[in-house]
Amino acid sequence: MNTPISMLWESADPDAALTERFGFESAADAIDWLKGVLAEDWGLGVEGCERLVISDANCLAWIVVGGCRMVAKWSMRPRVFARLAEIARLTVWLGERGIPVSVPLAARDGRVQVEVDGFSLGLQRVIEGELLDITDPVQVRAAGEMLARMHVVMSDYPGTIPTEEPPGPGAQLVGNDFRSANILWADGRIVAVLDLEESAYRRRVDDLAQASVLLGTRYHDWAPTPAEVRGAFVAAYVSVLPLGLGDAGALEERIEAHLAHI
Repeated sequence: MNTPISMLWESADPDAALTERFGFESAADAIDWLKGVLAEDWGLGVEGCERLVISDANCLAWIVVGGCRMVAKWSMRPRVFARLAEIARLTVWLGERGIPVSVPLAARDGRVQVEVDGFSLGLQRVIEGELLDITDPVQVRAAGEMLARMHVVMSDYPGTIPTEEPPGPGAQLVGNDFRSANILWADGRIVAVLDLEESAYRRRVDDLAQASVLLGTRYHDWAPTPAEVRGAFVAAYVSVLPLGLGDAGALEERIEAHLAHI
């Protein structure tokens, strides 16, 4: 059976993208390569591949290993390899501190992001859940509280995430992409915050403003979060982590700026 292959959000032909961007002649060729890498570096046998998805410079494979569903994700852009390795370490660190993330599975040598054959590859277990639903007030409140928890924890991260620009005044490490597409809900709670690859050093009020405007966005047809939902989300955030002096005004200013760009 042929493995389905698709683009996450681009309109490009996925088979052509797989060849032009990653050098694989076919999905089967990519899967054979992945099987070899996971056997060599992780000591794992791939039992099957459900699908391949291409997102810009990344290829993702939903695979089955030992009866467990996993996602392997590899990048073909060398300039971000050091950053991806640090993001993987950050993800592990957050998981150790109780933030629900999809913790990378370490290779046999302990690395959680492996450079191999010109790619940078990581492996994670699939976490089952539905994308955050902003029409549910319970989920919106949980999301606001979760973002506040993440800001508190990430402010203590001892490592350094490589960035193109130096941090500005009042900046701290934040996830920088907190929205429905990256938040999974199951059993009455947030079970995973995914995709920390956009992590950056910003003021937390900037990250809160961006998240409040984009909270409902997924992969296509982005639209601003309704005002009443934004208000509930921010209220939940400040119930856990109050805004500093002057930040309330800055928040409204930044929200308006984000609304103007959607």
